[in-house]
Amino acid sequence: MMIVVLSIDFKTAPIALLEKVSCNKDDMTHYLSTLLGTLFFDEMVIISTCNRTEWVFTSPHPQKAVSILHQKIHALTGIATSILSTITTLYHHNSALRHLHELACGLKSMVIGESEILTQIKQGHAFCMEFGATRAHLNKVFQSIIATGKEARTKTQISAGAHSISSIGIEAIKQHNPNFLNEPMLLIGSGMMIQRALVKLSAMGHSQLTIANRTMSRVDTLAETIPHIQVIPFATVRHQFHQFRTLYIAISSKEPFIRCCDIGHIDHALTIIDLGIPRNVSPDCGTLASVTLVGVAELEAISNQTIQTRKNDIEPVMRFIDNAISELHRWDHYRSEKKLCQPLSQYA
Repeated sequence: MMIVVLSIDFKTAPIALLEKVSCNKDDMTHYLSTLLGTLFFDEMVIISTCNRTEWVFTSPHPQKAVSILHQKIHALTGIATSILSTITTLYHHNSALRHLHELACGLKSMVIGESEILTQIKQGHAFCMEFGATRAHLNKVFQSIIATGKEARTKTQISAGAHSISSIGIEAIKQHNPNFLNEPMLLIGSGMMIQRALVKLSAMGHSQLTIANRTMSRVDTLAETIPHIQVIPFATVRHQFHQFRTLYIAISSKEPFIRCCDIGHIDHALTIIDLGIPRNVSPDCGTLASVTLVGVAELEAISNQTIQTRKNDIEPVMRFIDNAISELHRWDHYRSEKKLCQPLSQYA
């Protein structure tokens, strides 16, 4: 059974296309429920982050499976299959295993060594496993890549001082507004990026933090653990943008949550950090005279400043990856031999 990865990431696709292929749980459910159980897809895991979407699957007919997956992505996103063929990268078998292990170790992230990708891989695998989309093969592969990702971070300095995307967003705010710690700031959302931003901002001494989220119970919990944070109802948040100098948003939404009509009346300088994929802020908001809009694409330049300091740790991480892939091959070989040794009655 061939393992295949179809990958679309920030290096191969512009953000306008990257946000279209981004998968929420409903999208994942659609792919899994319509592709699995056919002749061409046996197991599948989907990983979707602000920088990439990865379809990992096993198939007895990889070439046909990729063609079908392209058609399925086209049907869901409207992106022509001819364009998909130019923005996707395909990995098969050994290259697929290496790609996934490098991904888990943070070697393919916008910020080398960042830790968020490992959490996102765990979440993607857990969701697909609970759906019933994985069995022995992909479960073993994902156990290996997650374990290797942990090993890389505990036994090397690949993540030492590493910026996550959320913390890079804070660096971007500082560049545009050095006085931001003394001014009111609104964070919208409650996911991992927002949580990490809150922890960092609190540690930096920001005392004018406000948060809003669709689910109030989640932000109430955050407010209990982080001092000096105010909570406002999500339903009223658009009417309160004028009270803030910085907006920091990372929510799951297929449509922009903030549009020009929501902030066009604001006459003071406003910095907006949009970490959403799909984008949470309409791009034309950046044309407003009072607004500085920073999205995921703009954060890449900031992240490049941290890459050089971690390059010395890439070589030992690659050795961990080599060992992990060798172990997977031994496991697969043993499993194949064991099947061949089963009595014929086992297959009757």
